[in-house]
Amino acid sequence: MKSIIIIQVIIAFVSGLAALFLLYRLLNYFMRKRFQIEETNTAFAIFQVGIILSGSLILSSVLSAAVNAIQYLNKTGAFNMQSFLISLAYVVVFVIIGIFFTLVVIASSVFIFFQLTQINEWEQIKLNNIPTALISAALILGLSMIMDDYIGHLCEALIPYPSILQIR
Repeated sequence: MKSIIIIQVIIAFVSGLAALFLLYRLLNYFMRKRFQIEETNTAFAIFQVGIILSGSLILSSVLSAAVNAIQYLNKTGAFNMQSFLISLAYVVVFVIIGIFFTLVVIASSVFIFFQLTQINEWEQIKLNNIPTALISAALILGLSMIMDDYIGHLCEALIPYPSILQIR
């Protein structure tokens, strides 16, 4: 049983690190190209911190469901290559779901917030307006905090738990 726990920790660490790195690289590349933001822009760095924390919140609930899948699929605690590969497939699917919903949360919160205000937030972030970046990052984090449990529950629903007999 101890080997499964060690494997779970390693899988969670590696997949979380890879997912956050991928999320950071994708969004950093897209936003710097799209909005021509400088490397030394503090407001953009604050905005990126909000994105990374947002991804961390959502991925933590997704990886929690992945750990549950690993535990369920490896009930005996013995290392079995077939159950390990099935567990790894669940982890990969859950991480993809987590990254997808992180992007959806970020895009929707930024789009809605930026449409509701009278200023051009991208231009303000480009001009290194720190309060605008803080508010934008807080909005992304807030929506992520609201959504993270539900995204985790979505992944949990994909685990093939046995049906429970219901008495009526």
